[in-house]
Amino acid sequence: MRRLLRIAISALATTATLLSIAPHVAAGLPTKPAAHTQVQQLRAETRNEQTYSYGSHTRQKLTAYWHASSSNQPAVVILHGGYWYEDTGWVTWSRYFADHGYATFNVDYRLDFDAGWPAQRTDVLDAIDYVKDHAATFDTDPDRVIVLGSSAGGHLATVVGTYGAAGSRVKGIVALSPVASPYRAWNDGNHDDSTPSERKVRDNAVVLARCYPDSADVDTSMHPSCWDTWKDMVAKNRASGADDAPMYLIHSENDFIPAIHSTDLETAEEVNHDMPTGGITVQTIPGSSAHGGALLDEPGVTDSVLSWMNQHD
Repeated sequence: MRRLLRIAISALATTATLLSIAPHVAAGLPTKPAAHTQVQQLRAETRNEQTYSYGSHTRQKLTAYWHASSSNQPAVVILHGGYWYEDTGWVTWSRYFADHGYATFNVDYRLDFDAGWPAQRTDVLDAIDYVKDHAATFDTDPDRVIVLGSSAGGHLATVVGTYGAAGSRVKGIVALSPVASPYRAWNDGNHDDSTPSERKVRDNAVVLARCYPDSADVDTSMHPSCWDTWKDMVAKNRASGADDAPMYLIHSENDFIPAIHSTDLETAEEVNHDMPTGGITVQTIPGSSAHGGALLDEPGVTDSVLSWMNQHD
């Protein structure tokens, strides 16, 4: 079984090299926010855009979008979706947030065929450290960092928000359709009537973990315990209450990553670990099937996200 999994990982890497990724709602890619085009055009001439390496791997890069400022501005670190397997574009929304007062950092991280878990969490933590260490370059305040993740990037955002003393690392987490529990996603994708998107999340969660979830697989002689890896990938399993970052988690009513991913995390934080009520805010957009970044195109969502960020940065 493990030999088959290695073959699958190799095939994914080859396929990803050949793919020309195009925007697609099911992959959690955002569309262009037409209503804000004029604002972007007015500020485009003064916006700085530059790519930096925060590590040695080719994917350990971030692109910074910021306006020079006489006072330190807050920062937003954006984590793209794509099933942990694809790079997806966030240029338009990165420029949007930069034009609305945030130094914005669009982060690439190692994908599932590049490295298994927890490499992706490590990359995000390193990218945040890079932003903080170079805050003066971007006229930003290192103590006012928000993380915004979409779909698989939402998963990374929620696990960063519950990892260690997360509340002292970042001011808040915004996640759009976060796969807060890859284990739940694996189960949801394992039925005869599962959708192609659900199956794709399931399959890539297996590649991410480098094994199938099996509560009996706790052997560490040849690899880290498989079951411990799956447990570590679930955000609520590291919930600690007041030490964690506040979160704003958004799903659509018909999202293939259902809101229970986020409500389970909310229960773990506010009921099981005494985070103050409202520390986790879960919103479901009625009548919508939007996923990930496409949620920002739903009426009022972008304004709500900005409002929440402004209250917490």
